[in-house]
This record gives sequence, structure tokens and C-alpha cells, in this order.
Amino acid sequence: MIINCSMRHSPSGRKRKTNAYKKAKRPDFVAQAKKEIKPVEKLQTIPSVKTTKYVPDVDNSWKLEESKKFTVAPAYNKGAYQVIPRGDVEWIGK
Repeated sequence: MIINCSMRHSPSGRKRKTNAYKKAKRPDFVAQAKKEIKPVEKLQTIPSVKTTKYVPDVDNSWKLEESKKFTVAPAYNKGAYQVIPRGDVEWIGK
């Protein structure tokens, strides 16, 4: 049973509680008192964590050069990809 525009029933047909539409009284607006701003005192210094010696990143440029010899393509009638040497690119998918 669906009753549209009803105060006693919801759109799904369930009967609502009788106090469903009582509005709560909003509290009266009261302006807040302005707070006094105090000047910031000098902060206590905290010793930093000791740093470690700098270690540069590992050189991976050889991987970029080596990957130029291969290509990635889907296998024939499959969803997975495979790595193929540049010489066999003409046979992809056959």
C-alpha cells in the first residue's frame, strides 16, 4: 500500500510514528564573548632527530636500455600480456 502525500504513512507504505514531525525548538542565538588574545611565548627548542649519511639511489639506467629490446603484447586469444623480443614482433597474435 503506497499512500502519497500522507503525514501518517511513509512513501513505502509503513505507518510513521506519531511524533515524527514534531520540530525541536532551536536555541536562541547568543553571541559569543570575544576572547583575549595572548602573545605567544618563546617556544622551547626540541633537538632534531640525528640525520643519517646521504646514500644516492641505485643506477637503473641499464634497465631502460635493456627494455628497448623487447615489447609487450597480448597473447593470441588470451587476456594475459607477454614479453616478446623485437625480432618476433611480426608473429604477435598468430
